Amino acid sequence: MGISSFLKAFQPKDKVFFLLFNKVADTLVEMSRTFHEGIEEFDQNDDSMMQKISDFEHKNDELTHQLYVELGQNFITPLDREDISMLASGLDDIADYIFSTAKYIYMYKTPETKAYAEFSTLIHKACLEIQIAIQNLDGFKNIPAVKEACIKINSIENIADDVHSKALVRLFETNDPIRIIKVNTVLDYLEEVTDKAEDVANIIENIIIKYS
Repeated sequence: MGISSFLKAFQPKDKVFFLLFNKVADTLVEMSRTFHEGIEEFDQNDDSMMQKISDFEHKNDELTHQLYVELGQNFITPLDREDISMLASGLDDIADYIFSTAKYIYMYKTPETKAYAEFSTLIHKACLEIQIAIQNLDGFKNIPAVKEACIKINSIENIADDVHSKALVRLFETNDPIRIIKVNTVLDYLEEVTDKAEDVANIIENIIIKYS
């Protein structure tokens, strides 16, 4: 047994949950950054961004699976099991919807640069705030920072609603029904990502209330 494995064997088992949550949050930040950069430089003939997004989604699935494995194996947990499960599921939803959005953008080949870029910026900002919230929720080290991050996520979701509404107004001014259907689908998925981020913020806020 290597020294790292030896030391790990004697670490408190409840520590593994926030190690994994932080890894998930870090993955979401990198995934959302890649998504945003891919939207800004969109090329329907270059699917490298899609491949990267797919890799991030698979990595997040593996981390989420490990969280559930640890939940089943460990008696001591830093949060109630239901809270861990809900937070893991909420974070996984964000990754799933970013992946689905990217998939439809490439499938439909309908880059609405302005609206999509606005959404991707907001999604990346929301993921950064989730990262801050998770980091400071660990050990309840800085609850004010967690609350501030959650407030910012809620604000981002409100801004996303406005972006969605304005994008729809512009979209329905066109006379191409097929394009309307395609772009509207992507816009709905983009908005759903910010909704899922807000769901995570609500889960975190409920955890704070429960343990404060």
